[in-house]
Amino acid sequence: MADNGPGIPAEAMLRVFDRFFRLDTSRTHDGNGLGLSMVKAIVRLHAGSIILYDNNPGLRCVIKLPIKIQ
Repeated sequence: MADNGPGIPAEAMLRVFDRFFRLDTSRTHDGNGLGLSMVKAIVRLHAGSIILYDNNPGLRCVIKLPIKIQ
């Protein structure tokens, strides 16, 4: 998925997965900094991965989950 919003600076890409981390530019909006940390926790519980990319403008998020075939 991708958007064309303000994006995330490269130096903050890994920090956005930390609980309660918020960019200075987002402090004027509602939220508590838990969204991406919860997404990463859920993805990891399912043995998946999540990677963020610069969408120029915006952010692109790639989530990969394994498929179990029975």
